[in-house]
Amino acid sequence: MKKELVESLIRRALPALAFAIVLSGGVQAQLLKKNDYGVGVTVAIYQFDDIKSKKFPLVSKLNQTASTPEEEIEVITRSFGAEDVKFRYVRSIGLKEGEAFTDSQPMNDRQFTFTLTPRVITKTDVSFDFTAKYADKILLESKSVTVGSYETVMLRGERGEFGVREFQGPDGVEKAPETRALLVTITPSVTTARSLQNKPSDISRPTDQFGSRLELTESDIFVMPSVLNRAPVKFPPGASVKGSITLEGIVTPEGRVTNVKVLDTPDTALNPKAIEAFRQYHFSPAKLNGRATYATFRETIILSKQGPL
Repeated sequence: MKKELVESLIRRALPALAFAIVLSGGVQAQLLKKNDYGVGVTVAIYQFDDIKSKKFPLVSKLNQTASTPEEEIEVITRSFGAEDVKFRYVRSIGLKEGEAFTDSQPMNDRQFTFTLTPRVITKTDVSFDFTAKYADKILLESKSVTVGSYETVMLRGERGEFGVREFQGPDGVEKAPETRALLVTITPSVTTARSLQNKPSDISRPTDQFGSRLELTESDIFVMPSVLNRAPVKFPPGASVKGSITLEGIVTPEGRVTNVKVLDTPDTALNPKAIEAFRQYHFSPAKLNGRATYATFRETIILSKQGPL
């Protein structure tokens, strides 16, 4: 009798158990869908003398990931025989799969622009497209480049007039435009989409004139402001200039910066000088549905003995 009772209970429990397993699988699938991977990407822009340098592939993996541009230049020079490598610009951004990001940086009075799109993001690596232009001329175009999380890939581009030459003038070190070839390093860090930092909306978002956030609908088209001219930070004598300072301000429809605040700094003594420099930036203003608008803009200034580039 007990045996028949147990068998009866098992028969009744099996459908419910099967339903629970299917439901559990469905919930797990939903959780995975909501927990899609994202990627934090650091893009560093360099120039180099391709005539004096050894020949190396268009796409190369670095044998180590550096923590500063100076360290990365040393790795590139030692590993690939690149000559006269100079750091020009860096941007870190958090992106979801398929989310394109375009950034613009003035170089020699013209705009250097790059677009990065992570096409496929897995737990261990990222496949991306990358295009770089200077004065509307394409210097580099790479498709479906795959690199592992926390690895660094280097892309070699063409020559352009974005380069700069340094020489000793009557007032110290001076700079002049020079034709140089492009080098780009890209270092991804895979994470979950919901834990991404430094997303495009963190770098810039539309606001009203008082800085209050404007909510966008799916039909709204927002174009973040782009820098037309940066002012260097004038360091006080004897100041420590290692690391970086991150600031945020409101860019007006006229392209000026207001309401500047420091988000991260290695030394609070440097903050007033960094704020002063940031307020002198000139922008092409943000646009919302084709009209100039107020918008936030976050800027990270890399510090060095020569000042930020």
